[in-house]
Amino acid sequence: MHADSRRRTLLRTLLLAPVAATLLAGCAAPRRGPDCADGYSGRVSVVQGDPPRGLYGGFRLRLGADQGRFELLSPLGQMLARARWSAHAASLDDGRRVRDFASFETMAQAVLGLALPRVALQDWVRGAPAADLPYRTLPDGGFEQLGWAVQVRREGTAVHLLRAQRIDGAPARISLVFDAPCAGVPAQ
Repeated sequence: MHADSRRRTLLRTLLLAPVAATLLAGCAAPRRGPDCADGYSGRVSVVQGDPPRGLYGGFRLRLGADQGRFELLSPLGQMLARARWSAHAASLDDGRRVRDFASFETMAQAVLGLALPRVALQDWVRGAPAADLPYRTLPDGGFEQLGWAVQVRREGTAVHLLRAQRIDGAPARISLVFDAPCAGVPAQ
């Protein structure tokens, strides 16, 4: 693979970190179980475009009240990138340089080319739409919000799989599989 191609693939992969971190940020809710206190691990994939391009890897996540850290790992477990964010800033470290951003949303747009709202994603990872934003329930039990169709699979009350697919515009799908699922809102 050519060096520029590898660099672009690595950069796209690194950009997944903030997306997954945001999706998992809902685990910081007060009703969380012991797994949330210790952080999370799992697998992430982002597929977008036509023809589809995919990014795949593992992740580790730690969350605080208004801050978080997400580490993106290669399929073989090698650290590829680390994203950190707070309510007012975000940064992405790929091991060679650190890029600073004004917000999580700015970082997600710059890295993934996807506008992902941190506030809604924090609820999505708990398996529920953001209550203060318009949404509609889908016949299959998922929900549609902010131009995304969101599906959640649970093990008991814990979210095991989160899949969000963009409804309009260029095709995009984000999937998170949790190794240590977060106790979320009860299944409806």
